[in-house]
Amino acid sequence: MRNLSCMMLSAVLALGLAGCARRAPEEGRAQGSQRAATPPPAGSPLAKVQTGMSQREVQNLIGAPSDEKQYITGKAFIPWYFGPDRSRSAYYYKGQGRVIFAGGSVGNMTGKVTRVEYDPNESGHAR
Repeated sequence: MRNLSCMMLSAVLALGLAGCARRAPEEGRAQGSQRAATPPPAGSPLAKVQTGMSQREVQNLIGAPSDEKQYITGKAFIPWYFGPDRSRSAYYYKGQGRVIFAGGSVGNMTGKVTRVEYDPNESGHAR
């Protein structure tokens, strides 16, 4: 009986460790939803946008977006997490790309630019 218990405990521990193991990413498959960001060309209005700019600064610099989307991140569900990455906003500029902001609150223009995604095929509509 004791041997059976030890074997079962060992099996549970082995399965637990195997579940925590890291896997190497497969070739040709992007990790998560992160896309490789292409820097905007010098002549593009998005080239003027710098990391850390506020939403209002971006609008004053390159104009109003074609569309925008506000959403919360998974960090919003972490109890006692009050960091700046609880919500994000994305500005979509038709034929140019996207500007992603983090921080602030949904409906409030206080987010800061975290990345600029150049995409000349951008439809200008939130997905």
